[in-house]
Amino acid sequence: MTLLRTCPRCGAVAQEPGDHGPTWTCEVHGPIVPVGPAQAPTQKLVRQVALDSLVPVWMPRPMPEGWELTGLQWAGAGAGGSVACVVAVSGPHPLPEMGDEEPTVDLMFVAEQPGIGLGAHLAGMDGVDPGPLLAEKAQHDPAEIKLTADDHEVPLWSVPLDGGLAYVGEASGVWLWMLAWPSSAALALLHRFSLVDARNEDTEPDLPCGALTPRLR
Repeated sequence: MTLLRTCPRCGAVAQEPGDHGPTWTCEVHGPIVPVGPAQAPTQKLVRQVALDSLVPVWMPRPMPEGWELTGLQWAGAGAGGSVACVVAVSGPHPLPEMGDEEPTVDLMFVAEQPGIGLGAHLAGMDGVDPGPLLAEKAQHDPAEIKLTADDHEVPLWSVPLDGGLAYVGEASGVWLWMLAWPSSAALALLHRFSLVDARNEDTEPDLPCGALTPRLR
């Protein structure tokens, strides 16, 4: 069975290379790099994705207590390797008194090359990438938060996200997005972990894996 591939910018079904041209295309956005369906993570799948990725596969370390990996998704065409990768993790709200309506928190970390559009789509934004927005923000405002990714401090700026918080910056030469639902959880979690690139791990990661989060279905 052929897995459905979609447009990273809008989620529409992508058209395979063929009579209409040599590349994957979207009826709305033209030539694209297609995205495969999100998958429930396993230790083995994380390792396979990391071996095939041209961008970081960001994993939180240490994983907050009670948390687990809940989704993997990536964009790529052919044997060239993935040019965007999404890692989802989920767990209990760090502030129980604020988590009555949404006791479960979802975080997503997206690494992508410029021009792909997957992070912007997951954040509900128009456009391909946040370059113009970040250029304006960085010119007038200091970074709103900082994450440590592979032992480097990464400045991030906020972008709009319905019902949650989203931050974006640049790490390892590509975009790094952090998306969090609900918004009350994001800032309370930031000091609890750093990010490591699973591509640098020599073995399969020893991380708890759970069912696929509905946010990636």
